[in-house]
Amino acid sequence: MVRLNKLAAYGFLLIAAYLIMRNCGSEKKTQDPQQSSFIARVGNQYLYASDLAALDIAHMEASDKSTFLNQYVEEWAFKQLLIAQGSKEFPSVQSSIESKINTYKNDLLAQHFLEIFVERAFNNEVSPAEIADYYEKHKRKDFILNHDIVKGIFLAIPKRAAGINSVKSLMLSKKPSDQKKIQAYCKPYANTTILAADKWFAWEAVLAKIGHPPLGDYGANSTRLLKTNKFIHVAARKYLYLLRIDQYKTASEITPLEMVEERIRAIILHKRRLALVTKIKHNFLQNAKNNHTCLIQAN
Repeated sequence: MVRLNKLAAYGFLLIAAYLIMRNCGSEKKTQDPQQSSFIARVGNQYLYASDLAALDIAHMEASDKSTFLNQYVEEWAFKQLLIAQGSKEFPSVQSSIESKINTYKNDLLAQHFLEIFVERAFNNEVSPAEIADYYEKHKRKDFILNHDIVKGIFLAIPKRAAGINSVKSLMLSKKPSDQKKIQAYCKPYANTTILAADKWFAWEAVLAKIGHPPLGDYGANSTRLLKTNKFIHVAARKYLYLLRIDQYKTASEITPLEMVEERIRAIILHKRRLALVTKIKHNFLQNAKNNHTCLIQAN
């Protein structure tokens, strides 16, 4: 009996595979239940081999495919039987579900079409002047720092590296030629060195790189350290850390514009999109009212 079941399953698999290949290899035609071969039928509902073609079973072993396909067909048949019987016994449930489906369908279509109309008319260009104007109007309310930030040059050099004293002298210089010399010297230490003197960094993150704490008598008072030093030299077990502080801002000060440009751009685009959605809705309703294709009677 077990062998017969296996043979039957294998035969079913071969038939299904043949029907799938036949469907994929020829132009798809309108299937007539009375004329076309089908795999399963429940009432007026039919399951064809083409319905199985989309199943991701190519990677399965033959025996696994057979089991999976049998289970799939039985599950399909059970669902059709359950829907048919449930619709007879509980017609109100079916009406309720169909109403919800139609509502969801309309909501989905409306949202999709609205997005198309918005994208067609949307301008995603934001000028520097717009960003600067928004920044000036909102900086004292929305762009206040909650941590210290710093600009400068940070180096992490092995303690046995050559030419350390000359690098210290170069760091105190602002000459472009000396900056290039620093860059050339630090190429081997690119993974531990910050040479982007034109960017702002979180002060705590910089301190973490130099093993803070300890830092002399300052302890954890990182803000005091920032305010009272322009050059910091820390010798750790393996590395020598050098930091030149060019600019800094402390918590509660206004965030520099360059740090919030992308955030402001996103805010402007979001507000612009909301305004466009409102405009599109208004225009649709107004045009429909003018053309007498929409009548809204207020309560």
